[in-house]
Amino acid sequence: MKKINSRYSLKSVIASSLVLGAVLATPVASATTLRIASQHAPDQYASQVLRQIKADLEGAGVDLKIKLYPAGQLGSGEQLIGEAVRGSIDIVHSFVYSHKDPVLEINSLPYLVSNYDEMEKVFSPGSNFYGIFDQRMDKMGLKLLGVTAEGFIGVMSSSMPENYTTTGPKGQNIRVWSAQSAKLATKDMGYNTTTIDWGDAFPAIQQGVVDGMIGATPEAAYTTFKEAIENYIPYNAFVENYAYYASKKTWEKKLNEEQRRVITEVFAKAAAGFVDWSRENDAANLKKLEEFGVKILPLTDAERSAIATEIRAKTWPKLEDRLGKDILEKVKADL
Repeated sequence: MKKINSRYSLKSVIASSLVLGAVLATPVASATTLRIASQHAPDQYASQVLRQIKADLEGAGVDLKIKLYPAGQLGSGEQLIGEAVRGSIDIVHSFVYSHKDPVLEINSLPYLVSNYDEMEKVFSPGSNFYGIFDQRMDKMGLKLLGVTAEGFIGVMSSSMPENYTTTGPKGQNIRVWSAQSAKLATKDMGYNTTTIDWGDAFPAIQQGVVDGMIGATPEAAYTTFKEAIENYIPYNAFVENYAYYASKKTWEKKLNEEQRRVITEVFAKAAAGFVDWSRENDAANLKKLEEFGVKILPLTDAERSAIATEIRAKTWPKLEDRLGKDILEKVKADL
């Protein structure tokens, strides 16, 4: 039998143990955790999409872990912008307010689009609108990942308006929200206006303080206001729109190139799906309103287009001081 040198055997064992210990002690790279905040209630379509986004990102094999915070848990839309700029929230899905840059109010332009084909074109990468929105958010420290169109906004009322197919006088005073663009456009559409908060709009209509309101999609009209109204006019004057955006601090310092690529693709796909959903959801809720007893006052494509053309010609110039004539001209070129 061959004799074993115990001294060298012991050295080998010790060396092997040290190597194994070093391997076991090496930390395994942990997944990058992203906090995503939104304003939508958990049962809304946008929240369903976010849950799919979470599944897609975590299943992409690029070491991402997602924590979702829906329903304004981490703050209002204005607060979320500030938190994302600071990097304390990684990604947001919310309305983009213009309190830090007035040009961002282009997302609230009356008749920015007036039909679903225009909606798809203008809210997609490659349009002038999207490029301007992207650039202005970048200057704030935010990375735009997509714009989500969540339905057209019309006018609802508790009585029959006059001249509803044109911009002629309507003989009605309706609720409008606080944005200057909304006030100017609604007046130019032929309505008298009163500024009332969303939460006070239902009793204001029901008690006759105002004759109706502008500011709700067919879905919101059905779920919140159907008991207080008799008519709904699908003017498509504004779009209920939100945006996916990331903190640039997260984008540049927290994520690697492969993670950025996956996030870009996943959010772009999600945003693109909203136009078809809006088309179907608007139609479905107009039908629900009608079945409930609310009369849908129809507009032909030609009538709606004529109103849109007149508002762009009459209302948009009044917004030049705030938004800039060159900005408005570029956005108008998309149409």
